[in-house]
Amino acid sequence: MARLEELREEWSPAIEFSYIYIKEAHPDDEWQAPKNVANELIFDQPKTMVERMDLATKFVEEMDVRTRTLVDDISNIANACYAGWPERIYVIDQGGTIAYKGGMGPFLFNTDELEEFLEDNYGGLRGGSEATAG
Repeated sequence: MARLEELREEWSPAIEFSYIYIKEAHPDDEWQAPKNVANELIFDQPKTMVERMDLATKFVEEMDVRTRTLVDDISNIANACYAGWPERIYVIDQGGTIAYKGGMGPFLFNTDELEEFLEDNYGGLRGGSEATAG
């Protein structure tokens, strides 16, 4: 997460970064991870948008997120369309086309690969002034 925040800082404002907060990967009422219990990150899967928005707000606050964070609807449309669970990186170009699709996290979530893609395709815009990819 910290590396994505750094990349946003390095590439802004030429490239806009956003997170989409989707369903919980390890909710207490489904498949709890021991690491979450040890870190006292124990939440049930939200059943309403209000509950999901509350958890997204906690995520932003606890992780010190400075990147714009959107929230998937309770029927998980963004997650279904982009296979984002539990985490994944996409680059969407100005025309709305998927220009880069990262591997499924956490094991194939690769910020170095994202940075290489950005350098190869948008390197001249690093820290530039015009948005070119979303």
